Amino acid sequence: MTTVQEQSVVIGLGEYHVTKDQDTTLVCYGIGSCIAFAAHDPASGVVGMAHFVLPDSTATTREVNPARFCDTGVPLMLRELERAGADLKKTSFRIAGGAHMTIARGFEAKLNIGERNIEATKAKAVEVGIRFRGEDVGGAHGRTVRLSAATGKVTISNVGGATYEL
Repeated sequence: MTTVQEQSVVIGLGEYHVTKDQDTTLVCYGIGSCIAFAAHDPASGVVGMAHFVLPDSTATTREVNPARFCDTGVPLMLRELERAGADLKKTSFRIAGGAHMTIARGFEAKLNIGERNIEATKAKAVEVGIRFRGEDVGGAHGRTVRLSAATGKVTISNVGGATYEL
């Protein structure tokens, strides 16, 4: 009997990965205020995940990495999914993250990156015509998000909590 070794691809800050390799699990570790954007087209077998860090690419004058921002990351992911053979009409999308993480005293309410990331991702989704099949957003805790290419299942592990399917 042959055993297939599953490989994990870690998606870091401002990174994304799209694949048809059914032996792959895509993972975003320690999602706090960031957004993990997961997609799966069961017909083509294409999966993808991105790790968005900030809501708005227009807030900087430097050349930007589009996967770093919610407003440019969503369209980037849709293009990459289609390029890999996904049919966006058959693709399910899920998001997780956007937590209100404590940073320096006095700045929490002013920055509120998590809430702004959620709003920006949802606004861009409406603009491009996609809907989320599931979401686990907000709160004040970190999450690890996994997407299995073989099954399309998205699982969430909360820091100090249980693991569950989204």
